[in-house]
Amino acid sequence: MFLQNISKFISNYRYEQATVESITTVKAAFLDYFGVTYRGVREDAPSIACNTVGEIFHGNSDSNLKSSVIGTNFKADVLHAGLINGISAHVLELDDGHRKAQLHLGSVIFSTALAISEAYDLSGREFIEGVMTGYEVGILLGQIVNPEHRNRGFHTTGTVGTFVAGVVASKLLKLDEKQILNALGLCGTQAAGLLESDHGGSMGKSLHVGKAVYNGILSAYLARNGFTGSSTIFEGNEGFLKTMVVDDEDYKFDDFSLEDALKDIGKVRVRDIYFKKYPFCRHLHSSIDTALKLKASIGDEYDHIQNLAIKTYSVAAEHNNFNPKNIEELRQSLPYAVAISLVVGEVSVDDINQLIEFGLLENYSTVDTVNSIKNLVNNMIIVVDDKLNELYPEKRPSNVIIKLDDSFRNGVFQNITFLPKGDFENPFQLRELIDKFKALNPQYDIKNLTVIDSLEEYTMKYVVRKLNR
Repeated sequence: MFLQNISKFISNYRYEQATVESITTVKAAFLDYFGVTYRGVREDAPSIACNTVGEIFHGNSDSNLKSSVIGTNFKADVLHAGLINGISAHVLELDDGHRKAQLHLGSVIFSTALAISEAYDLSGREFIEGVMTGYEVGILLGQIVNPEHRNRGFHTTGTVGTFVAGVVASKLLKLDEKQILNALGLCGTQAAGLLESDHGGSMGKSLHVGKAVYNGILSAYLARNGFTGSSTIFEGNEGFLKTMVVDDEDYKFDDFSLEDALKDIGKVRVRDIYFKKYPFCRHLHSSIDTALKLKASIGDEYDHIQNLAIKTYSVAAEHNNFNPKNIEELRQSLPYAVAISLVVGEVSVDDINQLIEFGLLENYSTVDTVNSIKNLVNNMIIVVDDKLNELYPEKRPSNVIIKLDDSFRNGVFQNITFLPKGDFENPFQLRELIDKFKALNPQYDIKNLTVIDSLEEYTMKYVVRKLNR
């Protein structure tokens, strides 16, 4: 059985199996996660979640197993600390991901691992073991189910993410193979997340991560105490693949070559995850990178842009909201992402908040910068390019074309990006991740981050206490 083999891998995995390259990548991902989450907790969604947890539970738990809510002095039980940190990690649209698996891994994995590792005061080596199994299994499952799963309207970070959280929790709670199998069976029946939350401009998208963490941890605890889950929840006739990936009466387990996929377990290259530079959906990043290249040519003469076209692959083109009403919709809007880049250049979370204060999402503004952005949006078209579409998901290409008016050059400028900044083939350097951290958290003492370099030498209670100052 498929999950039985996965369970065996999780149970047997040891720190010593990880390559130096993978451990280095995981430490970089942890640094990136912490910076994004530390800043993200100040947004509305995690604040509401944190207040709600306090309102419901109000310290009624007598358990000594407490975990930190990153970026605050608040501690909660393991389940709810994981929930809130998961929301915080994803709310800014700056968390890591994997191109082919089509899900955000770090926000789920580290939120789960920190909650359990701090509560039980596990070692840094045990923490890394749990994190590595999460990345390995998450990438494997995501690549098996996508793009079909995503094309059916499911948000993989919520659905497969629930399995991922269960993997990490099971490893760190030291479940045996039978318990792990039960935990994953329980994860499968709780896996949820619809893309309508992404494009509908709601906080539901970040809730997907929080709930994936919550349900994965819950499943592991239940399984440890003898609660059973279906061993065929993934490949069964009424399981995950049949109901949430394919819509085919002739569905066969063998169609997905799961046995071949299992040969890759333990060999997945964690280095292939991407890191995000801009607080927008990843599908918009190639267009942003291209727009920034064009801005380097035209400078601040953006008011001379007569019209512009974005030619890209279909999934990116679907992010065609020309009239976002809130910040969640803005982060999914391809027209606004490109227009903002051409007018302002690279923007931070604070820059976007300021643009919103200046009336970016309103019908009227007195600020010239905002009106220039809106004018570009009104003169923009988005086109699905068949040739570029054929390159997806191996590439995420975008070609941006701008036409200047008669008073300025009267020419056509265009540029193309095949893979956005942050992918393995177009990587960040460590200093760029630290710069990202500092930009998100300018008051944070960056010297605290050195504890991540020697993570294996410390307990996770010490690590969290050192980092969460």
